[in-house]
Amino acid sequence: MHNSEKKDSRYSRQILLNEIGKEGQAILQQKKVAIVGIGALGTVAAELLARAGVGSLLLIDRDVVEESNLQRQTLFDEKDVGKNKAAAAEKRINEINSEIEVEAHSIHLSPQNIHLLQNADLILDCTDNLQTRFLINDYCKKEKNPWIYAAAIKTLGYVMPILPEGPCLQCFLAESSQETCDTVGVLNTITVSIASLQATLALKMLLGKEIELVLFHYDIWNQNFKKINVKKKEFCPACQGEYIYLEKKETSRHIRFCSTGKYQILGKEVDLQKIKERWEKVGIVTEEDSSLHFQNIILFKDGRALINADSAEEAEAIYSRLVGN
Repeated sequence: MHNSEKKDSRYSRQILLNEIGKEGQAILQQKKVAIVGIGALGTVAAELLARAGVGSLLLIDRDVVEESNLQRQTLFDEKDVGKNKAAAAEKRINEINSEIEVEAHSIHLSPQNIHLLQNADLILDCTDNLQTRFLINDYCKKEKNPWIYAAAIKTLGYVMPILPEGPCLQCFLAESSQETCDTVGVLNTITVSIASLQATLALKMLLGKEIELVLFHYDIWNQNFKKINVKKKEFCPACQGEYIYLEKKETSRHIRFCSTGKYQILGKEVDLQKIKERWEKVGIVTEEDSSLHFQNIILFKDGRALINADSAEEAEAIYSRLVGN
């Protein structure tokens, strides 16, 4: 069987759809989608787009797999606990569809590395924090890139496709202290449903189909689906060309994760092998996917660390003791 016949066979049920067809399938195979956040939303969106034959996926996530993730983060299973999410997802997607290209980065997305998104035809926001969402919003507004916002909490979910010329995230969302899955919970059916809607909109946008520029809201428990019109906000900074989050420097070295007792400490690039040799004199060190696991710390080659601690001060002290200042 020729390669073209194999591809037609893999995507045959999709090619039958009038909305896609052979021509549409060929278009999808030439497209690249960046997915920021490989958690409850990102794992589902990535898997669906990989199975649909989107030619290239860029996966970005700063976290590792925890047991509590397995309830809803569909690319992971028990053997992935403790592994970098982006790397574990890359491995699983390669098993699902070896014909597409997958690039994974276990990083904290920042103004310094956001250029990684520059070759993507479309960006999916599957993150769990507003700082990163607003950073993506600023970047896409400045570079005139389309992207899709998505969020899910408890039994509720939101999705909105955002185009350069239309209203942006800052037009309807403000930075505030918000609920997290860790404190109020989340139903796995809402994360799968919202990610499926996000992936569907992604396919339509990649194919150049018409989409509604509205905020979709779904309450899955009460089966209530709404479309909310969003207008450009007067004096919206991003719409006026003020890219606050893109120009912002990291003001704090530590970031508290949704997970209770987990902190991210930012640092400078390190020599993992030298540190591994040092740590091995004290205890067992596990090396995996450009990171080291030792006691209650996971250290990445860019100097970033994930540390289980009771406070930011304790996390900083652990970093100083095990890595250095």
